[in-house]
Amino acid sequence: MSIKKLEKRIKDKATEEAKLFLDNEKKKNLKELKKFKEIKNKESLRRIEKLIGDIKSEEKKKIDQEERKLERSLLEEKRILLEDVFLQVEDRISSLGKNLCLNLIKKLILRDAPLGESVLFVNKRDYGFINKKFIDDINEELGKSKRSIKLSTKVIDIKGGCILKGNEIEVDDSISSLVGELREKEEIDVAKKLFMESE
Repeated sequence: MSIKKLEKRIKDKATEEAKLFLDNEKKKNLKELKKFKEIKNKESLRRIEKLIGDIKSEEKKKIDQEERKLERSLLEEKRILLEDVFLQVEDRISSLGKNLCLNLIKKLILRDAPLGESVLFVNKRDYGFINKKFIDDINEELGKSKRSIKLSTKVIDIKGGCILKGNEIEVDDSISSLVGELREKEEIDVAKKLFMESE
């Protein structure tokens, strides 16, 4: 075999081996590249999902904050409306006519006058309605329970009703106080009736 042929054979074999090596390396590199792309895609996907999660979380926080603001605002509106309702109740009671007004004061005195003698305080308008006979009639009824009243010469600044000052106790039967007591007892029921349409 000639040297030229031997050289050609060696060269061909080396070329073939080099080609095979390069093909294998190319396949390896393609596999590595594919793996790398998959990892990068997964990482990108994770980042995107995290970003979406963060955006949703931030959005939820904002929505929750707005909902809380609206709830507070609605509660404040309801509180103002309730306040107005009970003020109207006070105004209506305090604008009762003479007979109803005297009847209310009499019932309050008979119910709440403390033992012994009490001083009766009323507002300027109601003071004009009360006469000696009114006081005498009440004292006649109170006498059975060792109680009596006398009308103060001073008027007080209340919407209506009365205040009774005994030796040891003062009873606040003013309209504002009575409506306040009623409010404590009835506020939940009144609120339900006022706002049931909006719930």
